[in-house]
Amino acid sequence: MKKFLIFKTISFKSILAITILFIVLIILFWGGAKHLRSWKTVEVKPGVTCLGEDVSGLQEEELTLVVGRKAQDFKKPPVDASLEPVTGGVIPEINGVQMDIECTVKRILEAYPGEEVSPVFISIEPQITMEDYPKAPLYRGNPDKKQIAFLINVAWGNEYIEEMLEVLDRYQVSCTFFFVGKWAEKNPELVRQIVSRGHEAANHGYSDSVLMSQLSPEEMERDIEKTNHIVRELTGVNPVFFSSHCGELNEDLLEACGRLNMRMVMWSLDTVDWKLPGAEVMAEKILAGAHNGATVLMHPTEQTPAALEIMIPGLQEQGFTLVSLSRLIDPDYH
Repeated sequence: MKKFLIFKTISFKSILAITILFIVLIILFWGGAKHLRSWKTVEVKPGVTCLGEDVSGLQEEELTLVVGRKAQDFKKPPVDASLEPVTGGVIPEINGVQMDIECTVKRILEAYPGEEVSPVFISIEPQITMEDYPKAPLYRGNPDKKQIAFLINVAWGNEYIEEMLEVLDRYQVSCTFFFVGKWAEKNPELVRQIVSRGHEAANHGYSDSVLMSQLSPEEMERDIEKTNHIVRELTGVNPVFFSSHCGELNEDLLEACGRLNMRMVMWSLDTVDWKLPGAEVMAEKILAGAHNGATVLMHPTEQTPAALEIMIPGLQEQGFTLVSLSRLIDPDYH
């Protein structure tokens, strides 16, 4: 009996000692492994480049310094939306941008030999955006962006639309078409074709024979929503821009657009093509007055296709990018 108790006691102590020793060894091993890993040298693989610079062989600390220096060249602060003092129109905001140094370094260290690594950028939102001015009309884009948008009001001129589309296709230019609802009802295939060719659908009221100033606020809203419904049914697109006939602008109209979550749109350059002044005259006027963020008003007239043939390459030679209205006010599209 004594032997059994002695054996039992010795066995328990041995097991306890072995267990403690095992735990200590695990802790020492794990800590040592972590220590070794922390001292392990991590280098960029051979032939890896970033922004045209060969960074192969750099260790993480040195690479972080290199990427940090390069990041300064790409840092752009955000630009707040604001109101023009003369027109009261809203100037769209621009998001800032900066390089994510940590993520870029990680991407470079994980790159395969010979790989060209693109930096990781993050967007910085401004404190004030267009949403802070929901009722302000839009006359132009931000002057810091070298872009121009063509605004095409459509209530007639069917016979010239295809020719205009061919010119726009040839130069790969997307425009914003403001459809009159009654016209869209009568020309559904033409509406669908315009949108299918990459152009943006917007609202120009239901009838070009009715001035918005003749309507009550409730009637204005119903008129705009009626055209929205027609465009949605034809294209699946819900218009977010509204332009009034004859450029009418009043508080009731701005309120109606605001209730429909739409932006009232004006323009900063006018071809006055409905007067048929001649293609060269129209083009010269636009080329002379071109400015960053310009919005150019036009219609499908017999002279507009020829004017586009002159305007588009001329504006591009001046360094402008021709975009839709949505692109013009996109804070991330520089």
